[in-house]
Amino acid sequence: MRHTLFLFLLAALFACKTRKEMPAAAPADDRLISLATQGCRGWCPTYVLDFYSSGKVQYEGIRYVEKSGKSEFQLTADELTSLKDAVKKADLWQYPEHIESRVADAPYATLTVYNAEKTHPVSGSIDRPRPLLELENRLKDLAEAHGLQVKKGVNPNDPALKMTAMLVVKLKPDINAGNWAKPLQDESLLRLVRRVSSENNWMIGYDPNVHTEQEMIEMLKGLEGVVGVEKK
Repeated sequence: MRHTLFLFLLAALFACKTRKEMPAAAPADDRLISLATQGCRGWCPTYVLDFYSSGKVQYEGIRYVEKSGKSEFQLTADELTSLKDAVKKADLWQYPEHIESRVADAPYATLTVYNAEKTHPVSGSIDRPRPLLELENRLKDLAEAHGLQVKKGVNPNDPALKMTAMLVVKLKPDINAGNWAKPLQDESLLRLVRRVSSENNWMIGYDPNVHTEQEMIEMLKGLEGVVGVEKK
């Protein structure tokens, strides 16, 4: 009997020690903050941005967006530190979950803050308190800095949506890319996508069903202000 009791106590002590030595499980969801936009009567973009404590950002474009579907990007260390400070400063926990709006047909958005297993959504329109609007704009700025167009909705009938083929155009240093591209965009020949280097190099999109790659390269090389064209 004593022998059996000794073995039982020994097993219990071993199990207790094993439990103490086991590492704590990582949280299943380490989201820091999320932004979910809603539609309006116009072309308001609808999407979700999830920002994680690790710096990872997940995006899902739903409606009237330049990029549909899911993708992700990584914040820099400085961007992540600045974002964490901004989330803390805004203190979403102090606000009600829904803030009534007096502005008719203005787009709504929901900011959701996370803390371990706790979440707190705050939804409203363009007349929310300034700290909420500033935080939302910061999230949008980060997304756009990483190549996502989230501030401006996309008309589904816009011919630019068919401009899915890409080239990189090298412009002279003194050329303003927006002014250079405007007449070409007005004629639906191309769309200016984004800057791709510290130099004056820009990614442009064109409709591959209208112009072949070689045709676009030759046309672009012949334009004033262009010093080179590269395939993406």
